[in-house]
Amino acid sequence: MSSRSTQTAIADAPDPGPPPVADDWSPRSWRTPITRLLTDFVVVIVAVALASAARNRAPTWYDAVFAVSLVTVMALRGGYARPIEDSIVRVLVKHELASAAIASSITVTARAVLVDETTSFGGLLVTFAVGIIALALSRFFTTLYDRRRNQSEKGGFRALIVGSGELATETAERLERRPHIGLLPIGCLDDVATGAPRGAAADGLPVLGGLRDVEEVARLNRVDAVIISDMHSDDGDARLAELVAKAHELQLTVFVVPRFPESVNARTRRHRLGAFPVDELRPVDPRAPAFRLKYAIDRAIGITIVLGLAPMMLLLALGVRLSGPGPILYRQRRVGLDGHEFDILKFRSMREATPEELAWKPEEGSAPGGVEGVDRRTPFGKFLRSSNLDELPQLISIARGDMCIVGPRPERPEFVERFSQELKTYDARHRVKAGLTGWSQVHGLRGQTSIAERAAWDNYYIENWSFALDVSIVLRTFKTFSEPNE
Repeated sequence: MSSRSTQTAIADAPDPGPPPVADDWSPRSWRTPITRLLTDFVVVIVAVALASAARNRAPTWYDAVFAVSLVTVMALRGGYARPIEDSIVRVLVKHELASAAIASSITVTARAVLVDETTSFGGLLVTFAVGIIALALSRFFTTLYDRRRNQSEKGGFRALIVGSGELATETAERLERRPHIGLLPIGCLDDVATGAPRGAAADGLPVLGGLRDVEEVARLNRVDAVIISDMHSDDGDARLAELVAKAHELQLTVFVVPRFPESVNARTRRHRLGAFPVDELRPVDPRAPAFRLKYAIDRAIGITIVLGLAPMMLLLALGVRLSGPGPILYRQRRVGLDGHEFDILKFRSMREATPEELAWKPEEGSAPGGVEGVDRRTPFGKFLRSSNLDELPQLISIARGDMCIVGPRPERPEFVERFSQELKTYDARHRVKAGLTGWSQVHGLRGQTSIAERAAWDNYYIENWSFALDVSIVLRTFKTFSEPNE
């Protein structure tokens, strides 16, 4: 965040006093605008009407009932709540399928009660399918529009971060790496314990004032949201409560980053102790039946794909054989579930290494992968790597049950031992089976990238695992599959 250093005042500069107030300031609401719901309604009703016309049937009033029911049920189920990280696939699996089923039931019931007519199964199935496809397309294009608009100067939500320590810095950095979200950190609020004046640097992000300055700072900087992370104050909890109340009074959106984010997951449940909220932190159970079902499904899919792609894999094997001396399949020991070691298989893409070339080591803090040291790829190997086809034999590991389709990428034993000593959360990746693709890979953490970032993304996947998340990762993998695996 060094780019903000020009915004940072000199620490010994005099306090300029209260900032002027902008009278025309009106914060933007983070909540999803009604236009998205209306857009979905129009798209669905038009699609259903066109489907009726294609079947030589005039559009009817119960087409409108289906469209209204679909978007209404979606709204009631929380399908229009704006998440910070928006996954269209997860919204589809979690909300749209169930909402379409309920909307279909409402439509059938309305037609039977009001018109005394039954709905054919074929017609109902067409309406259901068309509604799902239309809604998915509508959500895709509106989300794409929102993401692009968020990155523009007019589209982003200007945010203050409460705190100026390590967690505040990490929060700001994560937001800056994801401009499509649209939360733009502009500065910090903190009652700095060291007595540093307003404008002193907080790891590159300017401290714009204390917690009691929230209204003045928000008006001056036209702020839309407040993100509470860490802070320095002798009476922090009471001061934070005042800040939240003031922020709500100003109609600012308030987000809270938990103090131990690694322990909070999708299974966290909110309870009440009288009027006092209590969160139950539920750990993931990798031995649960759902994970065993996931492994069984993945293994069946692996066997099916291996059989289906056998002719293609034989042709690739022939290409490897003709590319130069050496084995067709490259074997390498890797570590998977509970530290179990197995051989990972890939099509050989490089010539044999000399002893000097084998002495390569990754940079400090980075994982191995990609082209390690001297580029030894054969011409055919470059094609395999650029198309990711060298990864196909890993389907055999999935069919054998050593790996699954989605999970943390397996690493070599010597690096697992080293990384486990350097990073206390690294071993937690081995609670589940290793995967052909994963949450860290679809976020660009492939090859020689940060070990800590990989472990963080992989452990997030494990803690928040669901079948919907797996589907989302697989679909996002197809998007990244065209990117060369160097």
